[in-house]
Amino acid sequence: MSTAPQDRLYKLLPAVYRGRDALQGEPLRALLAIIERELLAVEDDIGQLHDNWFIETCQEWVVPYLGDLLGVRDLIPVDPSLFSQRAYVANTLAYRRRKGTAAMLEQLARDVTGWPAHVVEFFERVGTTQHVNHVRLHALRTPDLRDANTLELVSTPFEQATRTVDVRHIDNRRGKHNLANVGVFLWRLEAYPVVGAPAAPVAPGSEPGVEGPGYFRFSVLGNDTPLFNPPQSETAITSLASEVNVPGRLRRKPLSAELEARRAALVRGESPEELYFGAAPAFTLYLANLPAQPTAYEPEALVLCDLSTWHRPPDKLTYQDADGNDVEVSILAGVDPVTGRIAFVPGQQPDRLHVSYSYGFSSEVGGGFYDRQDTLPPAEERAVYRVSYKGPHATVGHALIAWHADLTTGAPRARDALIEVQDSSVHAFDQLHVPAGVKLELRAANLQRPVLEVPGATCVVRLDAGAEAILNGFIVKGGTLDVRAGDDAALTLRHCTLVPGLALRPDGSPREPTAASLTVRGAGVGSCAVSLVRCISGLILAGQATRLLVEDSIVDGLGGPALGSLPEPGTGGGGGGGQVLAPEEDAAEEVEQKSGPGEAPPPEEPSTDSGAAGRLTVRASTVLGDVEATVLELASDSLFTGIVSVVQRQKGCMRFSHVPAGSHVPTRFRCQPAYAEDATAEVKEEVERRVWPVFTSLRYGDPGYCQLLVDADDGIRRGASDEGEMGVFHHLQQPQREANLRASLKDYLRFGLEAGIFFVT
Repeated sequence: MSTAPQDRLYKLLPAVYRGRDALQGEPLRALLAIIERELLAVEDDIGQLHDNWFIETCQEWVVPYLGDLLGVRDLIPVDPSLFSQRAYVANTLAYRRRKGTAAMLEQLARDVTGWPAHVVEFFERVGTTQHVNHVRLHALRTPDLRDANTLELVSTPFEQATRTVDVRHIDNRRGKHNLANVGVFLWRLEAYPVVGAPAAPVAPGSEPGVEGPGYFRFSVLGNDTPLFNPPQSETAITSLASEVNVPGRLRRKPLSAELEARRAALVRGESPEELYFGAAPAFTLYLANLPAQPTAYEPEALVLCDLSTWHRPPDKLTYQDADGNDVEVSILAGVDPVTGRIAFVPGQQPDRLHVSYSYGFSSEVGGGFYDRQDTLPPAEERAVYRVSYKGPHATVGHALIAWHADLTTGAPRARDALIEVQDSSVHAFDQLHVPAGVKLELRAANLQRPVLEVPGATCVVRLDAGAEAILNGFIVKGGTLDVRAGDDAALTLRHCTLVPGLALRPDGSPREPTAASLTVRGAGVGSCAVSLVRCISGLILAGQATRLLVEDSIVDGLGGPALGSLPEPGTGGGGGGGQVLAPEEDAAEEVEQKSGPGEAPPPEEPSTDSGAAGRLTVRASTVLGDVEATVLELASDSLFTGIVSVVQRQKGCMRFSHVPAGSHVPTRFRCQPAYAEDATAEVKEEVERRVWPVFTSLRYGDPGYCQLLVDADDGIRRGASDEGEMGVFHHLQQPQREANLRASLKDYLRFGLEAGIFFVT
């Protein structure tokens, strides 16, 4: 409803009074306009009160009150930005009508946790002697060894094979197959879409089997990565989820079978059955020799194959038409969804290839194709430079040149500028200079993930006194961001990935594990503020002039220090093993570097910044490696896997965090590992061994990177300030969601049944 005055009250007056009011300058009209604004506010409130009667349209704060009217069990509050409990309340009556059925329990699990779910009634999977009057052909005691697709599903939630009975309890995830057991399988990882991003070409001769061009990897970083299924929505509460409804890893067998059936159907003139390659295909390849006009390859031109060893697929396959005649179908490329590899047939070797697919990860941390609209302020009253294939600026470098030219000519808005990259291409990024008192935001457009590639070993980011730079939504690979800041300068990184190890090898291992991803040198003590929010970074080197904030982020030392100190001027590498240049080398390097804005920045005085980071704040983050800091102002809800050494321990606080024994930190409050000070050495050693963060993977690029295992000690998984897990995924509130599901299952399980919760990812 519009809140602008429409003269509704004024038009109700007789014309004689409106005429007299016009002669006097319309004071009555102005008075009624003020009254009308209040009238509109009352009307809006009445309309909202009406909407709040219905679960579909009510405000979020009303949902628990409507649930209370239905006698819905109170659940642990969860951040509404994760998911709403609206569906849980809306479907309550449907739950009660179908109480205890597998489809109802599956819907309940999705509504309460927000995770995709699949429910298995294990009595269907127990091998029993069958009655001849009730033969269950789908529950044969011996599986069909000729059915490779079914055998591939063994030990997964969609397994069809039967097992012998298991008498252990299922609620502690020890037993499964018993008549009274129900399994609730949940997928914690999400499938994040990648749309129209460049694929990474494989250089000829760089790997065995790569004899020429035409070989690619889906990942822009050039590493093998599994493709995930973009889950399709279920249409009815009475149906059970299948593989296409959950964000699991794609398998070769079902995709290959669908493409084979698709080609055969098209040859016969029939409509193919579309499951993985329908309106929202599992992946798409685009010929991108003209990046502004990519051409999608049809699914029937692709073949699914095992490319774990590189080879070229056949260029033709033969099928029979409706009359029984052989028809050849041309094949353009082979795709392996397990390794994320692409191989074109001989004679089909494009120069550029763009791809759309989905990758698995826990949350919106680092650069990604997800919604970041709440971190993108509007471009009003700012100088805006847009970068895309279609222009007006083709690369980030061209936009920086245009911005620098406007600064030189004194354009009024250039001192508060925005450079927005509107595609997901790769851009060279070798140097950035923000003059004194100038603010520059360099960001990716929403739902885009461009890559900034450092062509040399270092990208110098110079921030003069009072300058502010913001990077939002990028992946930075190939080199170190070397920040040199003046007094009161600020650098903010949001939703960025500074690739740990600078780049990845094809097997996913870091190319330079000891190199720093970010170095920060300031002009004076406390002069530079650097913030990492929802970021992934490798080793960070910062001196006493730096105030460093790490929030909802991962800092990965790759087996070495995660946050090291700058060396004394004139010395070699820093505390983390990364390469840091001496001042006299800096000047020589600057001559060789190309300036991003188009010309070299003015010379600077050699920096004397050294030592550990001046002030450090860590909130809800995972730090893999040793940490050095002068002052630790606050560490909260975080995981530290290495020794934390703080110089000034009389200041600051560490709370609800894991910090290894032997660390020198300020006052601790409810940190782990916790034990009595007078405990014996054996007791302390046992507690330290048991209360230790255990992750699904510690390799960047893996889907389960830095995800806590379910078997981790409760001191870690439920030791944060809100009884959630410590670390970077604290905001997901996973223990609270699991607790809500366990409480809800008690209300909807039939008598005598026992449920177990199993996390697939």
